Amino acid sequence: MAGVLIVSGCKKDDDDPVAPTMALSSIKTTDGTDLYGATSATTVGTDQNVIIGFSAAVDANSIGNVKLKNGDNTVPSSITSTGSTVTIDPTDALFGGTVYTVQISGVKSTDGATAANVSTTFTTAGVGLGTAPQASAQTTYFQFNGNYVDVVGNATKVMSQNTWVEDRFGVGFSALKLNGATAPGNGDIVEFSGNFLHESMTISTWFQVDPATFAGTSRPMFGVAVERGYFLEVDGDMGWIKFGTSHKVDPDPANHYFGTAWTDPNGDGQTSEGTPVDYLGSIAGLINAPQWAQVIMSYDASTSTKSIYLNGVLAMQVKLAFDPTSEYQLGPMAIANKADGTGDPVSGISENLAIGYYCSPSNTATDWASYQNAENNFIGAIDDFRIWNVALTQEQATALYDAEKP
Repeated sequence: MAGVLIVSGCKKDDDDPVAPTMALSSIKTTDGTDLYGATSATTVGTDQNVIIGFSAAVDANSIGNVKLKNGDNTVPSSITSTGSTVTIDPTDALFGGTVYTVQISGVKSTDGATAANVSTTFTTAGVGLGTAPQASAQTTYFQFNGNYVDVVGNATKVMSQNTWVEDRFGVGFSALKLNGATAPGNGDIVEFSGNFLHESMTISTWFQVDPATFAGTSRPMFGVAVERGYFLEVDGDMGWIKFGTSHKVDPDPANHYFGTAWTDPNGDGQTSEGTPVDYLGSIAGLINAPQWAQVIMSYDASTSTKSIYLNGVLAMQVKLAFDPTSEYQLGPMAIANKADGTGDPVSGISENLAIGYYCSPSNTATDWASYQNAENNFIGAIDDFRIWNVALTQEQATALYDAEKP
């Protein structure tokens, strides 16, 4: 019986159609900084675009899920593709000292392949969001990088009269400059509307002053409603600062409603039960004018403890509720909007923040702080103005100074 040989042909592997592929090849900035290396890039320029390279031509209809993120917020940007490249062009300059995330998903090639999803982070150069302890509790942050943007909150500029100068790192147009007044009511000032007072809170800013320009006159640096809110005043010879804060009286058997803590480190070292810390030495030496200096005021409503730091040094700490026999047991910070004894509403209070004076020009509740009559407006520079709705601890205040100092 003759055998039958049946040969079944099969296609060679080399003849199989090759499936299209799509791979990410690089993520860089305009100036070539690698954003996709083994470690996260730092000191990235705030004026840079993000350029993403792929191994194949990109389908322009698939780039809708390429994003640049700042925390949970998508950074407004133009996203475009050309050949195998996708470019993220932020609408505005990025914030300094801030962590950003590049998110890539759903990108396809023109022949249908899909690239893997990728997420990578980088940090911009400078001082910013990423440098602050309790960063998530910040409610206001003005970097003053040539603009009046509140990086973390919703504060809005009402009016501005100022110039711009180098910041403490020598970067031009990156700090607010206030040039005082040449006549009553024409002093430099920047005013913001928003929410600038919390029961517990911390305020931090950097400032630069030249004692020669103060002419021996104390000058208010900033404030909200003067003694009915808070304010910071600097001595003409830098021998003291005064950080006044308004508080609810609690308990309040005498119907005072509110009280003001006129806290003024002056270097005399006079400690007591109510003042456990009072710096003994030169306040002018701590400020070290005309060098840049940092001031922090922290208030913890749970313990009625107010702390003031100059360049990381705890210059004064006061306990505002320690004597049960006192009529003024000061509690949470608050706007003093009721009159002593009667509780009648106080008219003329503006809760706007003024940089360069005690209060808004529209504030008429305090006669001695009328902007229209003032000639002692602040002269100097201001930068990195922050507010938190929590009290920073001494360790956190020191960490902030160390992170932000030049």
